[in-house]
This record gives sequence, structure tokens and C-alpha cells, in this order.
Amino acid sequence: MGREYGRRGAFTLIELLVVIAIIMVLAAIIFVVGAQSRLRARTAVCASQMRQIGMALGMRADRGVPEGWAYAIRKWNPHEPLLLCPQGPQDGQTNYGVNKHLIGRPVAVSDTGEMVLLYESKRAGESLRGDESDVDLRHGGAANFVFLDGHVERLKEVPGFGP
Repeated sequence: MGREYGRRGAFTLIELLVVIAIIMVLAAIIFVVGAQSRLRARTAVCASQMRQIGMALGMRADRGVPEGWAYAIRKWNPHEPLLLCPQGPQDGQTNYGVNKHLIGRPVAVSDTGEMVLLYESKRAGESLRGDESDVDLRHGGAANFVFLDGHVERLKEVPGFGP
């Protein structure tokens, strides 16, 4: 018969370290999943905002987009964050841009599902307009685009902006 040791109810140091290590691994997994979820949520918020702006601009796209398009959107909906993507620069009136080919004049387009209306700009400012060189791939190497027919797509490659 062996020696009797007192009550056996306490953890040993090794057991305690193993439990702490398991808890830390689980916490790291939850942290990574949480960060990815936040990124997906911001991308979805951005796409929703862009769709609203695109619908408002698309209603008059046959006459051309006005020079002060962001001011017109703000007047229509004074909700401030609508014009700012949560992932983009926050130091201007908007960080979305309108295809410069659509500003101020109507453009004859054969396929409205192929022509970009609104994109995510690298800049922040007032009533931004630009082309392919100004697109910011801010959502995990991709960007949201609104097309003239009103649909929104998240693309990893920048589509052409020309008429």
C-alpha cells in the first residue's frame, strides 16, 4: 500500500496552465471571428448606403448627375453618415464618388447594368467625381459599386467607367 496523501481536490500547476492555455486559444479564435464579422458588417452598411444614394441619383440620371450631387443627397436625407463609408476617410462631406462621365450631361448607355454610377473613392471631400484611378479597394481588397440600373456589386477588380 502506498502513502496516503491528503484530500485530492486541488488542481496541480500543470492542469491550471493547460486550462489557461485552452481559454486563451478560444479567446483568440473569438477575437478573429469578431473582427471578420465587423468587417463584413461595415461592408454591408456601405453597400446599403450606396444603394440608397444610387437610387436617388439614378432617378435623374437620364438628365445627368448634378455637380453638387452630395449636397442634393444631404438635402434629401440629412442623416449625416449616409454619405460616409465606415471604412473610408471620414474628413469630408463624402467618401463616395460619382462617375465623372455622368456629371452634368445625359449619356446614352446601351446597357445600364454595365455602367458605374457610384464608387468608393480614395479621397474624402464634397461631391466627388472621378474614374477608375480613384477607386479605393477598402473592403478586404474589394470595393462596392452602384451601377446605373440600381444594383450594387462588391468587386475585386475595377470595372470600366467610360460610356
